[in-house]
Amino acid sequence: MNYIELELSLSSVDIYSDILQSDLCDIGFESFLDKKDGFFAYCQKDIFNQEDLDFLLNAFRENNPSVNVSYDIKEIEQQDWNMEWEKSYEAVLVDDFCYIRASFHPPIKNVEFNIEISPKMSFGTAHHPTTYQIIQLLRDEPLEGKDVMDMGTGTGVLAILCKLKGAKSVDAWDNDEWAYENAKENVMKNNVEVDVKLGDASGLSKSYDLFIANINRNILLQDMATYSKHLRTGGTLLLSGFYDNDVEILEKCANENNLHLVTHISKENWAALRFIKKQ
Repeated sequence: MNYIELELSLSSVDIYSDILQSDLCDIGFESFLDKKDGFFAYCQKDIFNQEDLDFLLNAFRENNPSVNVSYDIKEIEQQDWNMEWEKSYEAVLVDDFCYIRASFHPPIKNVEFNIEISPKMSFGTAHHPTTYQIIQLLRDEPLEGKDVMDMGTGTGVLAILCKLKGAKSVDAWDNDEWAYENAKENVMKNNVEVDVKLGDASGLSKSYDLFIANINRNILLQDMATYSKHLRTGGTLLLSGFYDNDVEILEKCANENNLHLVTHISKENWAALRFIKKQ
């Protein structure tokens, strides 16, 4: 099956990228890959509609006149897609702690955890600084006997790592169906027990000792109260998916919800935070 690749560039990526990706899902685009000034979006050729795309982008421009939007489109053959992905995909080593690889990479020795994933364009390969830093924070997180939530799980790599580290139970949720299916596949590849679900914070009903959310700033601000409500006293909240200049507003929101910042790390201007829920 052939795909349409949309390469979209924005003058304001941080604020508007998620909005456009959500809108593109409504017209058949099913996977996304971020780049410095925007993202790539992919749609099956058989369901791609140029008129729908033009209507969507024209409406976006009318509602956001200060944002410059440009795009290119090309067709990708499925065989070439897979070959190019395998040639370009590099395994990721996070210190001597965790090695994230595809099936065509052999596992390595002298590392605590080898995790095999098939990304299929879902977020969470550890190439991005946000996922990489959450993995770094998890290294120092005691997980044996703990209940864990990975909200916005993407590939499921963080949830898989938590289970391998000894967590009693791990829930992995994503509101994107592509990511949901991908996470289920990767959980099976790594032979771990993780409960993968299609959903978001509005569906939470239980409490956790560790809550992970590697999502964009606006969603984190919107759902912070819900995260805190479903985090046990003394529990840990790990956040990423935002820039260093977003930390102040996120910390303020967290403080208002009884969460205390204890760790702030940064990589390439992307931040990751560890909070503890107060007594």
